[in-house]
Amino acid sequence: MEYFLIAISAFVLGLILVPLAMKTALKFDIIDHPNTELKKHKAPVPYLGGVAIYLAFLVPVIAAKLFMHQTFKGVYGILAGATIMMIMGLIDDKKNLKPVPKLIVQLAVALILVRVNMNIKFMDSNILNIFLTVLWVVGVTNSMNLIDIMDGLAGGVAAVASLAFFIVAYLAGRINDMIPAIALFGSVCAFLVYNRPPAKIYMGDAGSLFLGFMMASLALNESYSRNNYVAVLAPVLILAVPIFDTIMVSVIRVMKGMLPIHGSNDHLAQRLVMIGLTKPMAVLFMTALTFVLSVAAIISTFMNTMSALILYLFIAMAGFMFAVLVMSVDMTNYHKVHKKRSN
Repeated sequence: MEYFLIAISAFVLGLILVPLAMKTALKFDIIDHPNTELKKHKAPVPYLGGVAIYLAFLVPVIAAKLFMHQTFKGVYGILAGATIMMIMGLIDDKKNLKPVPKLIVQLAVALILVRVNMNIKFMDSNILNIFLTVLWVVGVTNSMNLIDIMDGLAGGVAAVASLAFFIVAYLAGRINDMIPAIALFGSVCAFLVYNRPPAKIYMGDAGSLFLGFMMASLALNESYSRNNYVAVLAPVLILAVPIFDTIMVSVIRVMKGMLPIHGSNDHLAQRLVMIGLTKPMAVLFMTALTFVLSVAAIISTFMNTMSALILYLFIAMAGFMFAVLVMSVDMTNYHKVHKKRSN
C-alpha cells in the first residue's frame, strides 16, 4: 500500500509541476527552437520537463525514506548522482555543452555509485566490476538521451522499465530499490500526460540524462534470481530498446564515416516510420516492445539455467534478424515521409 501511495504522490506532484515548468521555461527562454534539420517540430516547445520529473520523483523518495526508515541510507548515492546529472542536463539545455565535459561528469557520477557499493559484483575481479559498472552507467545514460527523439518515446520506455525494475526489486526484497523505482514510474507517467503527441513540453537533456542515470542505477541489483545465473542479464533485456537503438545507430554512423556522437536520422523509431508506421505508432511499438521484453526478463528470473539460456538466445537471434531488417531500410527520403506520418 505504501508503494502505491508513493507512485500516486509522484504522479500528482508531477501533474502540478509540469505546467509550472512550462511557464518557467517560456519566461526564461529555455525552449527548443526547430532551428536544425534534425529537429522536426514546427513551433518552439518549452524544455524543463526533466526538472519537473526530477522534483516529482525526489520529494516522494525523501518523504518515504524519512517516514519508513528515518534515514537516507541506501538511496543517497542514487539521489546524489541523479541531482548532478539533472543539473548538468539543465546546463546543457541552456548552454549546449561539449561532449567531453558531459562525459567527465558521467564518469564521476558512475564512480559515486561505486563508492556507495552500488556496482556490478558478478565478476571475480574488482577492477573489472568497477570498469563494467562505469561502462554500464555511461552507456545506458547516453542511450536514454539518444532515444529522446519523438514525443512520448523516452518517457514511455522509462515508465515501463522503472515499473519492471520495481517488480524485480520487490521479488528480491530490495526496499531501497523499490522506493525510487516506483516514484520514478509515477513522475514519468505525469510527464507523459503533457508529452504525448503533439507534445506541450520536452524533458530536455535534464530529463533524458536523469532518466538514463536512473535506469542504469536501478539495474544494479545484486539479486536478480536464485534459480539461475543467466538472469543477471535481465536489466539488459529490460533496457534492450534504448541499448539496441544506440548500438545500431553507432554502427550505422561509423559505417558512414561519422562519429557516433554526431546526430543523424538513423534511429529505430525513424526507421519504423519509413517502414510505414506513423510517429505515434512507432512510439507505441517501442514502448510495447519494452513491456514485452520486461515481462520476459521477469519471467526469466523464475526459470532454471537451461530454460533461461534458451530464452535469452532466442531473443538475441530475433533481435539480430530485426536489426538486419531495420538497418536495410532506405532513409534517403525520411524528411519527406515523416511529414506525412506525423499524426
